[in-house]
Amino acid sequence: MIEQIIQEIEGKGWSHRTGVIGPTELAEIKDFFDHRRSEFVPAKVGKGENLQRAENIRGDYTFWIDPHEPPATFRHLVHFLTELKEALNGHFFLGLKDFECHLAYYPPGTYYTKHSDRHGLESSRVLSFIFYLHDEWNENDGGELVIYDKDDSILETVKPVPGSFICFLSEKFPHEVKPAKRERRSFTGWMHRKILY
Repeated sequence: MIEQIIQEIEGKGWSHRTGVIGPTELAEIKDFFDHRRSEFVPAKVGKGENLQRAENIRGDYTFWIDPHEPPATFRHLVHFLTELKEALNGHFFLGLKDFECHLAYYPPGTYYTKHSDRHGLESSRVLSFIFYLHDEWNENDGGELVIYDKDDSILETVKPVPGSFICFLSEKFPHEVKPAKRERRSFTGWMHRKILY
């Protein structure tokens, strides 16, 4: 699967794969969310003194994970990301050093407006990634990830299929999360050119 991801990134700058996480693992992840929900905090926007909660921009709640000491439930995903990082470096010579990640849930009706994951030259983010962790999703539930090019044209609309994975080059693709009719859960993060931990 990692070889296919590499080929797709080389061809178009992103990759979307289904069936990365199986039903048994998704059930274990559901238990983690349910038991640790009180530890999730409202996501904020901005930096430094301007950091604030702005539900008109994003409405998710997050739980940060140290990829060097992840909870047992997420070790498989961290291992997958470590292998992917090494493969990306081997193929593209990206100089990826580390990655950061968090769990997120979007309550029904919430969203994240169009934004970029990399702001200016000071950012070390190279690759953005998302695993979809809810245990079921219906055709009309919404919550799609919409990927744009730099001219604001829609390139892809990705349904948040349970157990699927998407990654894309952070500097190239603005994107947004559409409102959903049910809670949308994910494991999200970025690969960096610097050591974070």
